[in-house]
Amino acid sequence: MREYHGFTGCGSFYKGNLHSHTTISDGMLTPEQNVAQYKEHGYHFLCMSEHDIYTDHRAQFNTEDFIILPGLEATAVLYRAIGTNERYKLHHMHGILGTSEMQKNAPEGTFSHLQYLPPIKFFGQWEGAKAAQQLSDMLRAHGCVVTYNHPVWSRVLDEEFMDTTGVTALEVFNYNSTNEAAVGSGLVQWDRMLRAGKRINGFASDDNHNEGLFDDACGGWICVQAESLTHDAIVENFIKGNYYSSAGPEIYDWGVKDGKVWIDCSKVERVNFVAGNIVNDGGTVIGELRKDTLTHAEHTLKGHESYVRVEVVDRFGRAAWTNPIYLEWD
Repeated sequence: MREYHGFTGCGSFYKGNLHSHTTISDGMLTPEQNVAQYKEHGYHFLCMSEHDIYTDHRAQFNTEDFIILPGLEATAVLYRAIGTNERYKLHHMHGILGTSEMQKNAPEGTFSHLQYLPPIKFFGQWEGAKAAQQLSDMLRAHGCVVTYNHPVWSRVLDEEFMDTTGVTALEVFNYNSTNEAAVGSGLVQWDRMLRAGKRINGFASDDNHNEGLFDDACGGWICVQAESLTHDAIVENFIKGNYYSSAGPEIYDWGVKDGKVWIDCSKVERVNFVAGNIVNDGGTVIGELRKDTLTHAEHTLKGHESYVRVEVVDRFGRAAWTNPIYLEWD
C-alpha cells in the first residue's frame, strides 16, 4: 500500500484555542484579560467565539507571535415551551473567519465586528437536522469555516447533526463541559461519522468562561502545523487537518508505512489505534501501567481498514488525538 503522512512536515506547530468566551457574551474575563491568559500559557492563536456575536479583535491584539482568529458561536435552540428558559436541545456551531479566498468568494460578504446573529428558536419541537444545515449554510455564505461543538452537552441525537454538510471539524474534547458534568467528549460521535464514511476532523478546545466554578481554561487545544503564524496559514492547515488536538501529551509525527500505522509522541502510558470499519479493527499498545514510558508505537493494519486515527494517553488520563488518515488499499 502507499505511504501516508499524518502531517505535511512543513513549518512549525502553533498552539491555539478555538472556543472561548469573554464579557462580550457570557464569560467573566474581558477580551484583554482573556488574551493575556492565553499568551501567558504559550498560546499562539485564539478565537473569541462569543455566543451569537461575531468579534474581530485582530487590530487590537495581533502581534508577531500571537494572532486572533475572528469568529462566533452561532445557535439554534429548542425550548420546552414558549415562555420558558428550559432548553431541551441546541446546536452550537462555530463560524471562524475563513481564508482570504473564502472571504473574497463569500456570497453574503463577511461579518463585521460585534455583528449580532439572532439564534434560531424553536418551542416544543424542532427540525434539528434542518436547523443545523441552516446554520452551516449561513456561516459558510459569510466566508466562515464551520465546526460543530459539544454534541453530548447539547443533547442532540445523531440524526439531528451528523449529516450536516459543510462542517470541517467536530469538537471531540471540550474542557469546560468535561469538568462541568462529564459531557465534553464527542469521540463516540466522531467515530460514528467516520464509520459512516464521512470525512471530518476533530478538535479539542476549552470553551472557557472563567466563572471560577471549576477549571475551564488552558485544558484543551490544537497544535496546527503551518509555514507561518498568519491567518491564512493557520486556517488553511486547520481545514486540511494538518494538526493534532490535545489535553496534555504532544504528538511529533505519525503516519502509515509498509502496512503499519506508527506514531512518535511525548511520554505516555498507552497508544490507541482506532480504525474502521470491521469488528476488532484497531488495537492498543500499553507500555507500563501507571507510568509514562512510550514515545513510539506501531500497529499492523489488516488490509481493509477504511480509516485510522491515533490517540495517546498519559498516566493521568490526559489524551492527544490525531485526525484520521483515510486508507486506500490495492
